[in-house]
Amino acid sequence: MVRYEGLFLDEESVAKVKELEPFHLGFQNDEIHITFKYKPTAEETFDEIVGKVFELTVIGYGIDGNNSGFQVELPEELLPYYINYDENGNLKTPHITVSLAPGAKAKDTAFLKFHPITPFTIKARFGYWTKKGQLSFEPDNINNQTKKQ
Repeated sequence: MVRYEGLFLDEESVAKVKELEPFHLGFQNDEIHITFKYKPTAEETFDEIVGKVFELTVIGYGIDGNNSGFQVELPEELLPYYINYDENGNLKTPHITVSLAPGAKAKDTAFLKFHPITPFTIKARFGYWTKKGQLSFEPDNINNQTKKQ
């Protein structure tokens, strides 16, 4: 089962965002990624792009003392898959949480005020973070079985 789905940065890109983060808040986010959907339903998992690598442009940076992260511009081909909405039905800003203060929540990075930066590119692969705490770049067979019924 999928806990969340999104783009997971490759090692080189993780190193780049860590290096370019102006202020580190103490705790690094677990898997450096861009969430596309938290707790997706079977219909909201996208096996057609799972495992594919995409080039992205980082365009902003924000920090508030609890969360530190970068704003990401998604390629047009990924926009239909980005379904990360807040409690009020507003589409969240595509972002990467890089570091957190003690007690902070990564989901709150979406609400930072991002300031423009000199753009840079990163690479990330679409995948699933499972409820077992594992990263998978394979189709989600459990959800696929539900889709077929």
